Amino acid sequence: MESMTSPIIKVYLTDTQFKELKQDLLDKFSIDLVNNLIDERIQQEQAPYLNQKEFSEWIGESVATINELRAKGLPVSYALGTVRYGKQSYIDFMKSFER
Repeated sequence: MESMTSPIIKVYLTDTQFKELKQDLLDKFSIDLVNNLIDERIQQEQAPYLNQKEFSEWIGESVATINELRAKGLPVSYALGTVRYGKQSYIDFMKSFER
């Protein structure tokens, strides 16, 4: 009995056919990859609450800066034993310091 990784059907291609197939697969892979990245980005942007790492990336500041902001009153939410930062809470907090 052959192993499960043995091909069911073998296909032999000319060099030209292989190049065409390879390019088609690369094009499809590239499109799928870009679409997946876009979907991830949309999902991230729509998430109203972020963990510390995601929040740090979203506001473009270090974790140390986030800790300073928390010490100054930045509101946080606690869910399942973890701290979550609300995007709207951050925006409102920062607006309260505008002059």
